[in-house]
Amino acid sequence: MSVQSLVTAATHYSDPENVLVLTTGIDLILPCYNPPENWVNNLLQHYEEMMSILGSVPVQLILVNDGSTRNFGEEEVNHLKSLIPDIIIVSYSQNRGKGYAVREGSKKGRSDFQVYTDLDFPFGVGIVKKVYEQLLQGADVVAGERGAAYLELLPAKRKMITRLSRYINRSLLRLKINDAQAGLKGFNRKGRRVLLATHVDGFLYDSEFIYKAGRDPMITMKTLDISCRPGISFSSFGIKPLLKELQNYFSILRN
Repeated sequence: MSVQSLVTAATHYSDPENVLVLTTGIDLILPCYNPPENWVNNLLQHYEEMMSILGSVPVQLILVNDGSTRNFGEEEVNHLKSLIPDIIIVSYSQNRGKGYAVREGSKKGRSDFQVYTDLDFPFGVGIVKKVYEQLLQGADVVAGERGAAYLELLPAKRKMITRLSRYINRSLLRLKINDAQAGLKGFNRKGRRVLLATHVDGFLYDSEFIYKAGRDPMITMKTLDISCRPGISFSSFGIKPLLKELQNYFSILRN
């Protein structure tokens, strides 16, 4: 079934005011911290490509500046607003972590569906449409899953961390999804309530989100195979933040 037919099927009249209400828009949440040079033009390119794929689907772009100290000043903000006038920009001075940033972005959204991914769209823009289609078909939470091929692309240190994370997700948290840390999730209003109930600010917020969603019998969760687009570079982790994130596994179990 095409996106357009699904959109048509999901349109309804609201009883109180007898007004046609489209319930199938997307809030696209992009957290960022110290983005690279020329990121505004790159974002515009990804955004325009995505809009051409989604067609008439309403999209609200929500960009969250997680306390950047470079490349996110008044010049970049004004440039971005001139290119995408209706963009919502959430900004605060202290770097809090991706989990905090995603929740702050989610709070600003008003659409029935929300999707979050990284600023550079590491899994391409077409994947947003696939997430959207699964949400229209009834999933409450859609989680991207990277296969074994993803591990082969990683530097040695990050590969080790990813394998450890997947092992803990499976053995300690007993997640229903093996690859909880893939930076692509979509959800409806039920899934959004679960996301906003998470507490982890760092990258393990993904694990907490999937952990809570998996324990809720009212949540239907689906997975989507994803792969990195060509040219993606991977960031590294320091030992100190890594140890802090490992401690967060136990806070997830407590909450």
